[in-house]
Amino acid sequence: MPRPFLSFARLPAALILSAALAACSSAPQPQGAATAGLPAGFSEAQTALLAEGSGRGGALSAQAAACPTALALPFGQSGLDTGVYWYARGESGSPGGVGCRARADGAAISGYYDPTRPVMLFVHGWQDGNTKAGVRDNFYFSDGKLNVADAWINAGWNVALFHWTQLADDEGTVSVPYHSQAKIWTAGYSYRDTLGRTQNIGMRYRTPTGAYSVTGAPTVSAGQLFYNAYRSALSQWTYSGAEGVRVMGHSLGAQMALAMTEKAYADAGLSAAKRPRRVILADPFWSPASAAYGHSYAFLSPDANPAARSTRIAQALKSSGVAVEWIKSSRLLDLGGDNNLNMAKSVSRTEVFPDYVFDLNPASGLARKHGVAPRWYLWSRSFAANGAVSAANTQSVAVTRMNSGVRYDQSGGKSSATPGDDTFVSAANP
Repeated sequence: MPRPFLSFARLPAALILSAALAACSSAPQPQGAATAGLPAGFSEAQTALLAEGSGRGGALSAQAAACPTALALPFGQSGLDTGVYWYARGESGSPGGVGCRARADGAAISGYYDPTRPVMLFVHGWQDGNTKAGVRDNFYFSDGKLNVADAWINAGWNVALFHWTQLADDEGTVSVPYHSQAKIWTAGYSYRDTLGRTQNIGMRYRTPTGAYSVTGAPTVSAGQLFYNAYRSALSQWTYSGAEGVRVMGHSLGAQMALAMTEKAYADAGLSAAKRPRRVILADPFWSPASAAYGHSYAFLSPDANPAARSTRIAQALKSSGVAVEWIKSSRLLDLGGDNNLNMAKSVSRTEVFPDYVFDLNPASGLARKHGVAPRWYLWSRSFAANGAVSAANTQSVAVTRMNSGVRYDQSGGKSSATPGDDTFVSAANP
């Protein structure tokens, strides 16, 4: 049965303001602060949503048990786990799969990774609370009741997820993930809180107890970790067809996707064939244009803020022939972030309206809609492209849509989860 959703537009103004300004951080909050944040409980709602498709239950199949490296099982181990994990169809009793870690030398893994096939690589976003909960992001779409990676695997694609959960699992300030966001771009973030105390964030990560640790922490940014893992995982990749590599980032993961792809194009030692040709920003998130509560964007200089950094990268990638596709499925940016209109003007944009999601709770309703974009995109590959951004579009069509100067808004199919009945109308971009 479809889960309930109540549009923020229908809520009393006082309730919206109360939810948007609610603090869920241990950092001191100034009285009367006016900087918007995401609804209190948003990160907890994301954790609950991901748990529906996590690898916490179900016996492993013979396929998963044969993984020669390591499985992306629920947390419980000591130390930090990041890396590219390949996924197989129906590999476990868990609906979202568990994933098999890429070999360090990039060699094939039977049933998981074939170097002669194209690659669809997904990277998740903010994960506050997920390490202690034993939850990792996955490919399960609860509203559609299916694993959206399966169709890609059946069609001959390699499907992977870059897990950086423990690093992305960091508290927010007024529900804005400043800490996790900073780790994407720098390994040495610190700031002065509202009481004037220096808070050293660096590359700390969460342990299964919920505590932070710096033991064995990386000395490079999460974006660099992603690129290092990507280059290693594809070191023996020999695919020579038209599809190549697509990278999709969800929420904060959109910044990860851009950071990694920028590094791929800057690396003269990486063959052109191994550079991603499409970057999909699935309901992306950038924190507010002006940092608040003692936070600073000085580490991004000469860029003014995360949105400006992302826009500069996207425009450079576009000039290199990369198709940059943006899918919006929630009001996340409207409530607690930067709408990044400068980027919106120059990339392919589509907005989907998942009205089948109905939730009286502002936090869980927002979280459910926020989670639609990446799963909608992956599922859209199963249907004929019907205008707008679609995984079924060819590379050339994706580039044409990006350069069209229009955006696409969903007009039909809003009441069902499947992209198969969706229709769109074009409008001026942004």
